[in-house]
Amino acid sequence: MYTITHTNDSDLNSRQTYKYQDALQAFEEFAKYVDWGFANEFATVNLEMPDGKMYTKIFYREGRRVVKK
Repeated sequence: MYTITHTNDSDLNSRQTYKYQDALQAFEEFAKYVDWGFANEFATVNLEMPDGKMYTKIFYREGRRVVKK
């Protein structure tokens, strides 16, 4: 199962989790995250693969973007 989690400003109360069976759908949804949204300072989006590998995007309000594999 593929899992996307989205958290604003390290606030676990704002955490959103979405689960997908289809890899293509999970990657398409992950690609839709392009900015910090409603976060005060930064937003973190993770895509976790069934094998444990994780892709991470961190969006900072000042415009910086970090993508990790």
